[in-house]
Amino acid sequence: MCVISDKFDLYIFCEKDETKMDALKQRVRMNYSDVNVEFIPGDSNSQVNQIISKIPQARQAFKVLSFCFADPYNLKSLHFATVESLSHRFIDFLILIPPGMDAARNLDIHYLNPKNKIIDNFLGTPEWRNEWQKVSIGHRFDEFLTNYYGRNMQKLGYHYPGIESTRLIRSDEKNLPLYRLALFSRAKLGENFWKESKKYSDPQLTFHFGCRG
Repeated sequence: MCVISDKFDLYIFCEKDETKMDALKQRVRMNYSDVNVEFIPGDSNSQVNQIISKIPQARQAFKVLSFCFADPYNLKSLHFATVESLSHRFIDFLILIPPGMDAARNLDIHYLNPKNKIIDNFLGTPEWRNEWQKVSIGHRFDEFLTNYYGRNMQKLGYHYPGIESTRLIRSDEKNLPLYRLALFSRAKLGENFWKESKKYSDPQLTFHFGCRG
């Protein structure tokens, strides 16, 4: 169990796997019974409006700052439209971008086919193929994907200093790139917090952001 000295006023968890949701509920009941929690079953992309409805509305004497950690298993699990909908609230994001685990393995086989919409949905546009064809020689696709995502977040008003601001996580055995963690905030203070957090992280799989019960 991890003692949380400065808690959020509300935690919202969305999970489509019933077994994992049940395990999460049990863990919260056993170790964090004093926190305010909303559980939303289902896919976050289809349940985004319900998620938004649970976020308190800001008003003149009541400010609301939300933090969203999006942890998709693969590229098809998170749509950019979902992030865009959430961004209409005052919210910072920590997003797992999984190019090493997914895109690099399936790019030539599946994703370059215009009929495949997985990366289109992840990036929010099919135009990425044209840009990739222009720069594909001599460039890594995982870096291209991360930077493209960051630029799209900039269009929503978020800071993206560049790929050097992300945290690359590698596998233990072969030191292969697995995924990147990217922090997106509209405030410079959020970037400063992220820089400080990265000082105490490990680029291997032992990296944990926060703590677990």
